[in-house]
Amino acid sequence: MKNLIYLLILTLGIISCSSDNETEMNNPDLIGKWNWTNTDGGIAYHIHETPETTGKIINLNLLENFEYSITENGTEILRGNYEIIMKESIYSGEMESYLTYSTENQTVYQNQNIVLSGIIRILENENLSIADNYADGIESKYIRIE
Repeated sequence: MKNLIYLLILTLGIISCSSDNETEMNNPDLIGKWNWTNTDGGIAYHIHETPETTGKIINLNLLENFEYSITENGTEILRGNYEIIMKESIYSGEMESYLTYSTENQTVYQNQNIVLSGIIRILENENLSIADNYADGIESKYIRIE
């Protein structure tokens, strides 16, 4: 009987030590420097922005160690850590990869027509789509430059 209790405690101990990394996502295809190419969407699909229409060249740099930086016209405007989590997509109804950020100075990049955080899809390993996951939302597209 004593051995059975020890076996039960040992089993529970091993189970409780299992990894919690199942919710932490890693996507090596996402690592690199991405250049914003366009944003489309909104109510009645009325938003159509590009670097030419905004005068802004936005680069998103995602590093392997989960650090990121964002530059606008060559000037770094944000730096911090990013995370890839699973979140229910309003588009598919399925759990999909969602890119989110924390910043060192807790300043949020304020440009309502460029999506930096949202449901991510990598197309053909060179094109990145980030959709804001809202009804009548917008989607920004990026191309890998490094």
